[in-house]
Amino acid sequence: MLRLQQKTACDGQQLPGRRAAFPLSKRPQRSMAASSTSGPVTARLGDRLIAVILDSIFVAALLLVIAAAVISHWPHILENTSRMILTIGIAGTALLVAFIYYWLQEGAFGATMGKAIIGLRVTRPDGSVPGLGSSAIRNAFRLVDGLPLYMPGFFVAAFTRGRRRLGDFAAKTFVLEHAVPIGERVAVVFLWLAGISAAVWGAWMMCPTWFQLPLR
Repeated sequence: MLRLQQKTACDGQQLPGRRAAFPLSKRPQRSMAASSTSGPVTARLGDRLIAVILDSIFVAALLLVIAAAVISHWPHILENTSRMILTIGIAGTALLVAFIYYWLQEGAFGATMGKAIIGLRVTRPDGSVPGLGSSAIRNAFRLVDGLPLYMPGFFVAAFTRGRRRLGDFAAKTFVLEHAVPIGERVAVVFLWLAGISAAVWGAWMMCPTWFQLPLR
């Protein structure tokens, strides 16, 4: 009789006079269901800030080599141009270079180099890459979100659902956390450093006096 009860318990059937505490066949199903409910995670504002800093460093390096190229080809441009025109030209060039940098990378890949290094991605509601059209709208709103010092965009993202800035609402995009393989992340870091180094080297070749330390 004892052997019969042990065999019945091993087969997963309920013993007479006892209550089955937990069906054996449902344990793995419950754990699998819990693991499959994890969805996309909204990017943290701190991670987005770090990505902006990394991208800004790269854009600054591009602007440096562009300025060196202009000065090397037109050495008297600073003397023969009014301060107002210089200010408008410098600001317009900076905005244009930054727009192209963000627009192409986010539209084609869903992430700039800074976002890829941190592990972020810009997506549509269905999870796809924004494309050049949505990316153009999103980054055109950087004039509103990013001036001054990204303060308007920060406050809008801090107090809205999904941490979306005005550009995200206009383009219908989201910034999510994205797991980047270590190999790809190392490659992006290498490209980021190589691009900055090449820009600084090019500026030094064209305008070496910019890098000379003042002698006492």
